[in-house]
Amino acid sequence: MWANYIVNFSKFRDKDIGKNLGYLTFQFTLLIVLYTLHILFQNIVFSYLYIVLYLIAASIASYMIFKKPSLFIELTNRIYNFIIFHRSGILLYSYSFETGREIDDSLLKGSILIGINHILSSFFDKKEQLNLIKMKNRDIVFEYDITHGYAILLTTNNKNTYIEKAVSNFMRRFSELNGDKFRNTKGLIDVSEFQNAKELLLENFKSYIITKH
Repeated sequence: MWANYIVNFSKFRDKDIGKNLGYLTFQFTLLIVLYTLHILFQNIVFSYLYIVLYLIAASIASYMIFKKPSLFIELTNRIYNFIIFHRSGILLYSYSFETGREIDDSLLKGSILIGINHILSSFFDKKEQLNLIKMKNRDIVFEYDITHGYAILLTTNNKNTYIEKAVSNFMRRFSELNGDKFRNTKGLIDVSEFQNAKELLLENFKSYIITKH
């Protein structure tokens, strides 16, 4: 446990959570030491110390898991970019989890936009849609809303069920709030009308957003 903790600490998204995991590892180490001493010397003092420390450690661990259920699952998982595209190829909203800021479309490379537009035009109306591109250090996730004509592109180091659920909840609420805007679109799209995406993003992906103090 200590070896894995030390090797992977630099990869932790949230250093505060990483430190908390270190505290738990330290407590677990003490439990092993006390239990070993109890077995070796059969001293009731070590037995009582073990029980007390076990209850304290279990309570702290339970509180931490209750407060942040994604602690152990999401500790090293990262999301890099979150982009919403209209089926016409217009960028509706984009956010960088690495900088914690919205991305100006001018900062996205032209080749990336062309590639995304090609994917959207090729798979939007097909039954078998492209939902994942696996690269060496990235997973590129695509999700489509055929009814309202938009798609989400998300880049992460590893796609998992937590991300899938967050994307699903985001799209459901985003469609509910902006359904009329999509339906009333007549060729012209005002992207400023979709800024409510940021609030939904913070709500559904808060485990991936580190608040800078």
